[in-house]
Amino acid sequence: MSNLTTIIILTDIGFSKRDYDRFGIEILAKRHQVEILDLTEWLSPNYWKVYPEKIFKCPGYKKILSYDDLERAISSKNIINVVDYLSSDKAYSVLNYVKKRKLSITKILSGFLLENKRTFLEFLHKLFFLCFTPKILFKKFIKRLKKKEIVFSSYDYLVVGGKKEMNNALIKKAKKVIKSHSLDYDLFLSLKEKKIPNNLKSYAVFLDQNIPFHPGAIFRGEKPKTTKEKYFPALNNFFTLFENKTGLEVIFAAHPRSRYDLYPEFLYGRKYFLLKTPELIRDSKIVLLHTSTALSFAILFNKPIIFLTSNEYQKSYDDFRINSYARSMNSLLFNIDEKNINSKIPSNNKIYFFDKVKYAEYRNNYLKFPKTPEKKSWEIFLDNISN
Repeated sequence: MSNLTTIIILTDIGFSKRDYDRFGIEILAKRHQVEILDLTEWLSPNYWKVYPEKIFKCPGYKKILSYDDLERAISSKNIINVVDYLSSDKAYSVLNYVKKRKLSITKILSGFLLENKRTFLEFLHKLFFLCFTPKILFKKFIKRLKKKEIVFSSYDYLVVGGKKEMNNALIKKAKKVIKSHSLDYDLFLSLKEKKIPNNLKSYAVFLDQNIPFHPGAIFRGEKPKTTKEKYFPALNNFFTLFENKTGLEVIFAAHPRSRYDLYPEFLYGRKYFLLKTPELIRDSKIVLLHTSTALSFAILFNKPIIFLTSNEYQKSYDDFRINSYARSMNSLLFNIDEKNINSKIPSNNKIYFFDKVKYAEYRNNYLKFPKTPEKKSWEIFLDNISN
C-alpha cells in the first residue's frame, strides 16, 4: 500500500460516517491510498467544542493541530491530489501552504443552492431590521470585505456539479474543469434501484434543519435564525393543521447533527429518523422544507415541495431566502406564524403540483451537468486526474 499514490482530503467541519460516505473514500481507495486530515480543532475551535457527531476514525484519518502536523502529513508521500473541503476563514493560508509544496489541489463546486433574489420590499424589510442591530450590520459588511481578500483561487482541478457553477469566478483560473454531478446524485443513483422496505403509511416528510440548535451558527459567529420557544410550537401547530387537511402524517427527516433524543418534547410525539433523508423523500408524498440542500432529492425523485418560513426567520440574517426559493421553483409557501393559515392549505390535488420545467432546470443547473456519465462522481474525478 505504501507504494501507491495518495489522495489527501482536507476538512475543518469534523469527519463523521456520513462524511466518509459522501467523500467517496471507498471509491478513491480502490486506486489510491486515502488520508483524511481533520483540521477542525485547529482552524475552527469554537465549532469543534459544539460538534455533535462522533468522529469516524477510519484508516487514514489524522487530526491536524498545527503546521508541523500538516507538514508531517504531506511530506515524504507520493501525493497525486489534495481535495479541499475547508470552510473557515483560515483555510486560504493552509491552502497556500499546501500549494507551496507544489501539490495539485481540487475543489468540489456542487453547492446546489438557489440564488437569493429578494424583491425591493423584502430588501427594505431586511434593512429595517438590520438598523436595529448595528453590530450584525457591521459584521456582515466586514465579512464581505474579508471574503474578497482571502479567496484561494489557484485550484488545479474544479469539479462542477451543474451548469450554474460554470459562472463561478474560480473557473477562469483553474487548470482543468471536470464536468460531473453533485454528490447527492451519487446517492440518487444508488437509491433509485435499491428497494428498501418502508412500513410507513402515506406521509409528508419535513426536512429538519435543527435551526434553533444548529452548530453552524456558532461556526459563523451568528445567532440561530429562530428560537426554540417560538419555532417549535408554531411548527407543531402548522403540522397539525396540515395533517388534518391532507390526511398525511408528517415525519421528521432529522438533521444529521440534531439530538432529538435529548429534547424530544420539541417533536410533540412525531416520528423522526436520522440519516434516512434520501429514502424518506423517495417514499414520501410531499416534501416540506425551509432551505435544506436535501431539496435536491425532492427534485430528483419528482416530489412536490412546499416551503415554510416564519416571522423570526424573515427577520434573521437569512431573511427572505425561503421566499426567493419558493418563487424560483414556482412552489407553495406558508408562513407557520400566519393567522388563518389553515384556510390557505389546499385540500385538493393542487397541493401535489410541481413545475416539471423548473425541476428540469434545477437538475441541469445544480445536480448533474448535462450528458455526463451515469456513474459515481468520484469515479469521474479519478478518471480525469489519472489522465
